[in-house]
Amino acid sequence: MDTYSKLKLDSFAETNKVLTENLVCYESNLTTKAQVDLFSSSTIELTNLKEKIDQPTAWLTEEKEQVKIEVCDKIYFISNGLICYANSISDNNLLAQVNESKSNLIRFSEVNLIAYCDLNIEQAKAHIADLGPFGITEPVIDDVETILGKFKQNRSDRIKLRDDIKEANVSFKKLKKKTNSLLNGKLDHSIQNLSVSYPEFVNYYFAARQKSKGVQHHLDVLGYIKDKSTGEPIALGTVKVEGQDLSTHITENGTFRFKHFPEGEYRLVIENINYKTLYVSVRRYASERSKLYLTMEALPLEIQAPVL
Repeated sequence: MDTYSKLKLDSFAETNKVLTENLVCYESNLTTKAQVDLFSSSTIELTNLKEKIDQPTAWLTEEKEQVKIEVCDKIYFISNGLICYANSISDNNLLAQVNESKSNLIRFSEVNLIAYCDLNIEQAKAHIADLGPFGITEPVIDDVETILGKFKQNRSDRIKLRDDIKEANVSFKKLKKKTNSLLNGKLDHSIQNLSVSYPEFVNYYFAARQKSKGVQHHLDVLGYIKDKSTGEPIALGTVKVEGQDLSTHITENGTFRFKHFPEGEYRLVIENINYKTLYVSVRRYASERSKLYLTMEALPLEIQAPVL
């Protein structure tokens, strides 16, 4: 899950905590209570969807690579036996079907490797009576079918996991939007109506909600960089945010962009090997996109970095 969605879910959880801890303030108001219950259940469902989205997948890929090597080793033994058999009886058609090097097998796509294995197993079974001298027996074929079955199952599991994660992502986005509408359109107003009776709770609630809105409004920063003397766009380089694990690249057209720049005051560090490093202060407290029009001063030619 992307960082923005994680932060948004954290803000929902914090708001839900405030509501849970202050149940006494609104439990007698059936409308507000119903809205809170719906928000709480949505937050729980979003958390469950996050767990599905973030479930580990690397182990399946690691297992695939291990099993693929084993499949290639075993099927190569059968294909080599079939090649020897085909040569012994001058069966050029069979030879053309099974003649592959081991190095090529490793580079096969999953679909092509499975198809090649199925073909070899089919041919081995069809000629089993004549393959004994070449080391191919029924137990050998059974062994290959077992490891190939494991490879196919791994592929099926990865496809299903990928589809489950994709479906969970779609459901998360839809429910997140619906939950935002519930908060902004109904629950905020219901809680505001309690400001006379429970001012501290209302302030506590909207403090948590403000964090939510702050997360929602992480802002774009778009920059345009030109040479101070020529006015030409400066291509390539990096833009970093001091004190943050946040950086981006300057494009060939002399632009850079941060899609989710945090609110607050920061300093950009803009670097290009042929220009003096530029430091630019940025303040972000509004929801509109920020556009920066910047110029950089070229280094003297004698100290410019060599172009490789």
